[in-house]
Amino acid sequence: MTFIEELVDTLDRRVAELSSEIASLEAARTALNGGETRAPRSAGASAPTRPARRRVPRQRTVEVVPSGRLLKLVAEHPGSTTTALARIAGADQAQALTLLRELETAGSVRRTGQRRGTRWFPYTDEDRIRERAAELEKQSRAARARAAANPA
Repeated sequence: MTFIEELVDTLDRRVAELSSEIASLEAARTALNGGETRAPRSAGASAPTRPARRRVPRQRTVEVVPSGRLLKLVAEHPGSTTTALARIAGADQAQALTLLRELETAGSVRRTGQRRGTRWFPYTDEDRIRERAAELEKQSRAARARAAANPA
């Protein structure tokens, strides 16, 4: 028996198996329908469909947020993301990020993390004192190191 003959024989057996399975499924459908038989749908026929509804994008109203209000929101919700602060303020995320960066440059807020992990915090007097103390400690260490290296 050649390869082609084996292939044809295998296909014939598979078609017979599938025909048997189709017959048993049709019998089950008839039993479920209470003995009513329906003509099977042809492969090309389909149920009438409604025209697809066109999805209209929902437009969110975005307001311009003053930096003072954004600063207040950062103080009320420390550790919030840019997206969360923009949502609370009803502002555009890009606008909120621009304002937050300006506030950071001005020394009003500080951020931790990067990209999606960025969190915003108010820059408090305690933060300023902590930074100044660290700066003074660094200067005094450097002065002690110079004094130890150059004994008089």
